[in-house]
Amino acid sequence: MIENVALVLEGGGFRGCYTAGAMKWLHDNGILFKYSVSISATAVHSFFYLTGRIDEMHEMTVKSVTDPKMIGLSAILTEGNICAFEYMKQKYVLPPYRDALKDLLNSDIDYEMGVYNMTAQRLEYKNKYDLDPEANLLKASCTLPISGKMTDVNGAKYLDGGIDTMVSVKRAQEKGYDKMLVIVTKDKNYVRKPNGFFLTLLLRLVYHNYPDMLATLDKRTEAYYSQMDSVYELEKEGKGILIRPTKDCGVKRFSGSEAQLEEMFQLGWQDMEDRREEILSFLGINK
Repeated sequence: MIENVALVLEGGGFRGCYTAGAMKWLHDNGILFKYSVSISATAVHSFFYLTGRIDEMHEMTVKSVTDPKMIGLSAILTEGNICAFEYMKQKYVLPPYRDALKDLLNSDIDYEMGVYNMTAQRLEYKNKYDLDPEANLLKASCTLPISGKMTDVNGAKYLDGGIDTMVSVKRAQEKGYDKMLVIVTKDKNYVRKPNGFFLTLLLRLVYHNYPDMLATLDKRTEAYYSQMDSVYELEKEGKGILIRPTKDCGVKRFSGSEAQLEEMFQLGWQDMEDRREEILSFLGINK
């Protein structure tokens, strides 16, 4: 088990299939991290990776998001939102969840995931002991604003932690780690733009009772580049490795065919394999 390097995972909606592919490479090579911190969809993917449920991780990242009941008209009719996160949880997460949670709780792994507490209007990091029996925190971790309803857990309402943070370098540093393997889901040509006028207006209409959350969203683009600058600084200091897609597979936050998702999943595996020696050396593994 890798104890002196943190595994830091960016979210990215459907693009999380890239991270899942990269984690399959880690699993295939017998590499497990004592500490990982994830945001958004990768909270679910890393949960499956850390508990050895690789087939379930693949199913979740490639199959679930292209399920016709998951997004679009069917989701609107059944759950009143463009994404059917409750359906996703019931069909794809819960079947292996409880046994996987027992395995995680009985391990030495320090698992953290970021979720946004709408009641307190702040980002919170939850550990394995915070995970609830019904996987509602994992469901909340994937639920972006507008796309789904807030999830109630122990009297507080939660949404995707990506509202505040996309790459949790600062959190890993707070936990005492100065070396990190960081996996992000956007290629080097990606440009993050501020929300457009109509989306901003819609957000203000829907979340008008959450002014601090709206203010955080307004700064999201600036925050993303600041967080990525922290990753680049780690690279310069020899304390970080950044893994990112080497090409654009056509997958977007809420769109992508099963073939595109599978291609991006395999790209995550191959990009890790192409940097095998560098990664193993950084992690202090002799193979």
